[in-house]
Amino acid sequence: MGTGEAWRDAKVAASFAAERAARVPESRTQIELLLRIVRGRLRGTTRIVDLGCGDAVLLTALLDAFPEATGAALDYSPAMLDLARERLSRFGDRARVAAIDLRTPDWRAAAPGPVDVVVSGFAIHHLPDERKRGVYGEIFELLAKGGTFLNLEHVASATPAVEALHDDAIVAHQVAAARAAGNDVDPVAQRKAYDARPDKADNILAPVWTQCDWLRAIGFVDVDVFWKWFELALFGGTKPCS
Repeated sequence: MGTGEAWRDAKVAASFAAERAARVPESRTQIELLLRIVRGRLRGTTRIVDLGCGDAVLLTALLDAFPEATGAALDYSPAMLDLARERLSRFGDRARVAAIDLRTPDWRAAAPGPVDVVVSGFAIHHLPDERKRGVYGEIFELLAKGGTFLNLEHVASATPAVEALHDDAIVAHQVAAARAAGNDVDPVAQRKAYDARPDKADNILAPVWTQCDWLRAIGFVDVDVFWKWFELALFGGTKPCS
């Protein structure tokens, strides 16, 4: 079962962290929009959880934006947790890092609630669909009333033809980013590297619209897809205030 095993490899983790903007289109836009949504909350933001945090880029952005907030960075990969500790070290006691396994509800022990905001970035798609729904329910329980959940995620294309468009667009972005950095990249070689990427087998993708329906069924309100670029999406919702 693919559950993100590739990300436990220190080389894979370090490579992604160092090359995020080159590998993931519109990385800055994703974070700016996430921050805009959190800033628009009707309640304060003082307790944050970054679930499947990777190198904690989302939690870092939130702690910078909300100086009174504290946060927990939780992940399955020891390699990613090392990167998260390094990135978050400047926040001192405002940030803590802990190892979790989203395959069971036991991860909740590392994040005693209630919390104001839960974010996740490219992590939950490693789980089977039934477990994705379970995690969303656990997040709902963790949130305070009026709490916000935002998932920046790799989602399924509607058809194989759209998936092919996504793959072509990703490779074109990677080639353009490499050339902008002064590297001469062969598009054919880049496509072969993309198709052979070590984390590919860990992807268990679900349509974003289906996942939004799951959130509504759990009880989230104001559920929406706030941003989408082919198979990349930012979606989420709010726990009712009453």
